[in-house]
Amino acid sequence: MDFKRLSVIATLALALAIPAWAQDDSNDDEGWATAADASTAAAPSDEAPTYDGSTDSEFADDEEYASAYARYKAETTKRSEINKLRNEGFQRAVLLGIRAQVGTNTFFGENSDGWGMGFQTGGGLMVKMNFLVKNLSLVPELTFNYRHYAYEEEMESGYTNEASIDIFIFEIPIIFRYTFEDYNFFVGLGLNMGLKLKGSSEFNTSGETRENTVATSGMEVGGAFDIGYMITRWVSIDLRVVQCFTSLLNKTLVAEQSFENSSLNTFYSTIGISVLF
Repeated sequence: MDFKRLSVIATLALALAIPAWAQDDSNDDEGWATAADASTAAAPSDEAPTYDGSTDSEFADDEEYASAYARYKAETTKRSEINKLRNEGFQRAVLLGIRAQVGTNTFFGENSDGWGMGFQTGGGLMVKMNFLVKNLSLVPELTFNYRHYAYEEEMESGYTNEASIDIFIFEIPIIFRYTFEDYNFFVGLGLNMGLKLKGSSEFNTSGETRENTVATSGMEVGGAFDIGYMITRWVSIDLRVVQCFTSLLNKTLVAEQSFENSSLNTFYSTIGISVLF
């Protein structure tokens, strides 16, 4: 092998090795050393021509050099550009946000007659993540809510029983959401779990008021259905309906005879607004 070809091989080998250590650690935006710099450092330009990929090159028909040059070109991509693409991909795949809601509630279940419409309000954090297929997202939330339930029933004796339940509760909805991009709306379906932080009750009968005799459980589980409209890419409104499968009433601790055989399964609907970042 003549000296000229040996010089080219050495130049290409050095050029392929340079990207591993040529970047300035103090600033990623400096990028990588170029092929021209590597060739100049290895040998004078008149003794070590580099492969330029053109048909005029001395080694245009040499597959070995063509392959090496192609690898070199791929490796000259700046690290800053790679990091930028990675960050943009993460931002598109995972979005953080907040959601506020207000709505009404009631109870369904065995012996739940008399429970009318109460109200609730709350808000919290949410995460929107791409899930497996296009337009399908997993949207878990952590929300803090206040609920007020109201009960009223006229008795045969001519007096009226009244009761109320107030609860502060953490809710964890885990919803799979499909977005119809052409129409700017979405639907979602998932589970809703509630963890009670604090609860109180009041029961009025025959002019007597009794406190905390309608005991509530510490946890509830239900199904959630969402339908919403995207005002912008970052702001949306939605209607959420939740039906709990478990009773909010703690039958072991309830002290009112009127509710001893009741199952109070929460049903509520809320209107919410979400903002993603």
